[in-house]
Parts: sequence; structure tokens; C-alpha cells
Amino acid sequence: MAGDDGKTDSRGGDSEQKPHKTLSEVAQAHKWEDFKNTMQSEPCAREGLLYGVGTGFGLGVLRFIRTGNALNAGNWAVLAFAGVAVAAKKLCHFQQSHQRAKTRTLLEMQSKVATRVKGFEPS
Repeated sequence: MAGDDGKTDSRGGDSEQKPHKTLSEVAQAHKWEDFKNTMQSEPCAREGLLYGVGTGFGLGVLRFIRTGNALNAGNWAVLAFAGVAVAAKKLCHFQQSHQRAKTRTLLEMQSKVATRVKGFEPS
């Protein structure tokens, strides 16, 4: 067929895609400072990561001792890390929002009491 050079796919687009980045290219694109800035700017990230790493490591070691299969233990460790890290971060955010709500309520009550005390004059 005319124009059929094999470089177009069935949708009519160009079949040549950009090559995927390698792990080393991705690692070089990120600096240690980016990670440190994220840990300082995101209040619950550190807590979530610490709980996730600890739980993942512990569960992975226990699973390896029990089964003797390193691949299976690694899968369990990664799953535990991800689940616990996300759950701990969400719990931290919930606790912070709850604490802010309590603080806001106390400040509103304090301002109401201060307003009443200012308006009170003994006879």
C-alpha cells in the first residue's frame, strides 16, 4: 500500500514511543534535598514512613523465619510498609484536624467568656 512504511499503528498514530527512563535516570533526577524538604514540609510524612518501615521490616523478617522464602517475605514486607505508612499518615492527619477543631472551640468559648466578663459590672 502507498504510504504504508510500518511506522504507524492501527489508530493512525506514530508507533515510535519515547523510551522509558531507567532507574538510574530517575534516581539522578531526584536530590536528597527534595526528600528532606518533603519531610519538613509535610507534617505526617515522617511518622507514616517510620511506622511503615518498622512494620514492613518486622513482618518481612517474621515471614522469612516462618516460611524460608525470601521473595514471599519481601512481598509481605512491601505490602505491610505501604499499608501501614498510608494508614499512619491518614491517622496523623485525622488527629491533627481533631486537635485543631478542639482548639478552635476552646478559643471561641474563651472569647465568649472574656466578652461576658468585660460587660459585667458589680453593683
